[in-house]
Amino acid sequence: MKVNLYDMFCTDTLRHRDTARKILEKVSNTPKTDPVVIDFGKIDFASQSFLHELMICLSGRKVVFQNQNEEVEKMVSIISKNAELDSDKRLGKRSLLVSVGLS
Repeated sequence: MKVNLYDMFCTDTLRHRDTARKILEKVSNTPKTDPVVIDFGKIDFASQSFLHELMICLSGRKVVFQNQNEEVEKMVSIISKNAELDSDKRLGKRSLLVSVGLS
C-alpha cells in the first residue's frame, strides 16, 4: 500500500501524533506482511513527535519512506536511532522500530 502524505493531509507540514495515527487507520486493513510505502513528496517538515508516532504505529511492518527532503531524512534517522535505544533500554523486548527503507 502506498500513502502519499501531501495528498492525504493537504499540507506540507506534519507536526502531530494524531496525524500519524490517521495513517495507521488507513493501512490497518492491509496485512502486516504487505509493505507500506510512505511518500513524503511535497512535505517540507515532519516533526519529531509525528515521525516517532508514525514508527510506533507502523511497528512490525515493512515500511519504505520515499521522496523525503534532507531535513525529513535527517529527522527519520534520529528518530530511528532513538526508537532503537528506547526499545532496548526501557521497553525490553517490545520493538518500536519499523524496517525503514529510504529511497
